[in-house]
Amino acid sequence: ELKQLADCMRDGGMVNYELLLVGHADPRGSEEYNMALGGYRAASVRQFLIDHGVDESRIITSSRGELDASGDSPATYLQDRRVDLMLPGER
Repeated sequence: ELKQLADCMRDGGMVNYELLLVGHADPRGSEEYNMALGGYRAASVRQFLIDHGVDESRIITSSRGELDASGDSPATYLQDRRVDLMLPGER
């Protein structure tokens, strides 16, 4: 899916858009650790997109850490560990 996103940002309908990547973490761990972990997740996706030809100036990263976490068990923590992709607007 990320490869398809990179292709679309490089050659398709998203060539004129920036992308905001927001990293998230589950509620386990300290607030500081989870904020850093969310940032690491977003940075990993950013690097993948850059490695697949998307100009780095078009990708913004942020972290929400555990702020939006809703999981309360190992099965539901999976939903909290993610990177949201958002379109802040056309360039």
